[in-house]
Amino acid sequence: MSIQHAIGGDIMMQLDDVVSSLTTGPRVGEAMQRSVRWLDRCIEFHQKSGRDKFQNLFAIVQGGLDPELRKQCLEQMVQRKDRVAGFAIGGLSGGEAKGGNVHDHMYICFRTQLTGPQISSGECRR
Repeated sequence: MSIQHAIGGDIMMQLDDVVSSLTTGPRVGEAMQRSVRWLDRCIEFHQKSGRDKFQNLFAIVQGGLDPELRKQCLEQMVQRKDRVAGFAIGGLSGGEAKGGNVHDHMYICFRTQLTGPQISSGECRR
């Protein structure tokens, strides 16, 4: 976070535990839970720095290709929506083929099946 603060980016991403989108099993859930815990640390650090007034921290929704994990992560991230500037879809650069069906699946799954009324259309952009 301190590096993102130092370079003065307008949009900052939380630190997250990245696993390949193609990974399955307990490792994906572990990474998702760790990312949620790290978001809390990032929010605290960002607010204490005073830079939250002019740099925007985004949460990253994780969970691999598992719709239930994505839903759980989204629910936890939305609980923090008043403390972040927006949301990013995680898992779009974890080793899968670029521009393939995985990207489309992740976006469609996130946008239509999981978010519902939890995130307004203005908070989710492709």
